[in-house]
Amino acid sequence: MSSKKFFGFMVALCLIGSVILSGCSKGAGGSADGIKIGVTGPLTGPTANSGIALKQGMEIAVEEWNEKGGIEIDGEKTKVKMFYEDNQGKPAQGVSAAEKLFNNENVDFLIGDAFSSSVTMAVMDLASQYEKPILSGEAVSGAISEKVEKDPDKYKYYWKGNFSSDAYGKTVYETIKSLIDSGEFKPKDKTIAFVIEDTDYGRSNVASAEELFKKDGWKVVAFETVEVGYTDFYPQLTKMKSVKPDVLVSCFTAVSSGVALAKQFNETKMTALHYGIYYPLRPEFAEEAQGAADGLLWTPLFFDPELRENQKDLAAKVKEKYNVDATGDHASGYDVMKLALSSIENAKSLDANKIVEELSKIKIDALLGTYAFEQKNHTVRAGEGFISVPTAQIQNGKNAIVWPESIATSKYQPQSWVK
Repeated sequence: MSSKKFFGFMVALCLIGSVILSGCSKGAGGSADGIKIGVTGPLTGPTANSGIALKQGMEIAVEEWNEKGGIEIDGEKTKVKMFYEDNQGKPAQGVSAAEKLFNNENVDFLIGDAFSSSVTMAVMDLASQYEKPILSGEAVSGAISEKVEKDPDKYKYYWKGNFSSDAYGKTVYETIKSLIDSGEFKPKDKTIAFVIEDTDYGRSNVASAEELFKKDGWKVVAFETVEVGYTDFYPQLTKMKSVKPDVLVSCFTAVSSGVALAKQFNETKMTALHYGIYYPLRPEFAEEAQGAADGLLWTPLFFDPELRENQKDLAAKVKEKYNVDATGDHASGYDVMKLALSSIENAKSLDANKIVEELSKIKIDALLGTYAFEQKNHTVRAGEGFISVPTAQIQNGKNAIVWPESIATSKYQPQSWVK
């Protein structure tokens, strides 16, 4: 080999070696690019308000960690970077967004989906393909937990950052049962109706409630499903009025649906006790529904800085940074990011297996309660000592906790329309 060819060969060899070492350095500690957290959630579409608030809560959490210098990875302090992709609340879009974050941004950890159960059901299957940690946010569908329990090896890298939907169903049933036991509510025929959004979230949240009521001798006289963002409930309410249910349970993620139902419920002079799931937690619900919202029972009242001292700091930061009132979505986003970053901090590594090991055994106090996972289904635990799921009531335009009695801030006020 001539000296000229040999020199060229050695230069090429050095360049290849440099690329390999550079890639190894990034893979081992991530210090070159920072710790990359990818997030999928709705920034447009009917549930955009929640997605935007979740993103803002996560941004505040990331800023707090970076202000402390970041996280130590393999002995080196490393800053956190967040990449957020809009999925419009659609499963197919959610998968595309997640794959973009894995393939284009090479994220070390994915929060997916931040909001939707339906999107999470699709995104969680990427965990085994990419072998990187995936933690969902507000998704509660019990079907998610069931998938994990049936095939834990496949979902080794997936963890559910919220409790399962049966917790909502139990809260609805136990609240109404307590009102009956105390004599504050007297159903005539023990009949119940449901109007829900036709998603995994909507169906799973009322499934456990429906089962509990049926076991207690109640009869389901109407079960209406509508698309996300639906606002014309006159046909459904007319049908329900003809069967005169004692209780109506509604469940939507789109605030517009909740506002429309509350107003039309009032206009059609329904006489059922009304209990809402999820949509009343958005502050704009009470503002837009106005008097039609007063008296409504609902769950979950996770976030209320006027009632819970530990939530005041986040509320102040959200107001200062974004000039909006903080909501449960802000707190949920903050908490799920804390879960993700705490697992990385405890692992002191970006190795997916080490992170998942730390995530599985984590137990931390956060804004909405104490987070720990059920090992059999990778689901956050609900109940006393963990994440509580209380019932609230809108009283004179403000929320009050009315169940369980141990944490209640007010007594239940009978809904004026119930007869």
